[in-house]
Amino acid sequence: MRRKINLNSISIILVRPRFPENVGSVARAMKNMGLSRLIVVNGCSPLHANAYKLASGGEDILERAEEFFTLGEAISEMGVVVGFTSRGGRERRPDLTPEALTKKLISLSQKNVIGLAFGSEKEGLTNDELSLCHLCARIPSVESFPSLNLAQAVVVVCYELFQASMESPRRAAQLAQAEQLERMFEHMEKTLLRIGFLDSNNPKGIMRVLRRLLGRIQMDEREVRIFRGIWSQMDQHLEKRGASKKRGGEK
Repeated sequence: MRRKINLNSISIILVRPRFPENVGSVARAMKNMGLSRLIVVNGCSPLHANAYKLASGGEDILERAEEFFTLGEAISEMGVVVGFTSRGGRERRPDLTPEALTKKLISLSQKNVIGLAFGSEKEGLTNDELSLCHLCARIPSVESFPSLNLAQAVVVVCYELFQASMESPRRAAQLAQAEQLERMFEHMEKTLLRIGFLDSNNPKGIMRVLRRLLGRIQMDEREVRIFRGIWSQMDQHLEKRGASKKRGGEK
């Protein structure tokens, strides 16, 4: 049985957008391609008059848009978060094109809430913001001028989603929510600091690598519980060893 992509499960997240005209153009692109949920994080108001001027039929998307102060708050209940970037580097390793990303999302959209995050017009997404994303994607373009206009980038991705809406998914999986993953990563960081694996002066560098690695796995709730169980066992072992040393020192 062929199943359509569930576009209703996909949210477009604009992080720190500066120009209401771009927000309006994004709403129009979403309307064209069948997406309806827009989220704005710490940016210009989707209700700005200039946003309405360029929405051209997508005004209802602007009016339903949700606003948050931080990306972490915006994605807390999402199972899959994709960050888009045009820059490379150690902290930025885009490994999915819009086409490849769409193939992944077709099956995942059946049972998961998905967020596609686009950074501000000037800076894009920061490294910290990308570390909150489970997958990283990039729209291919010439190396000498890789950055697309915000609304153009959104319409390219939305077009791929719309075109692939008739693709047959392999299977639908219920992934862990972003909030559950964050609690696991926080627990992981504390435990790895305790055993001396992380540099206490700069733990975030290695943690970003671990976040990318586990983000690619697309963990479900059971897998998150298993990992947290590992950290808990390590914590208990450290506490027992510390108590044993203390008793030995008292003799």
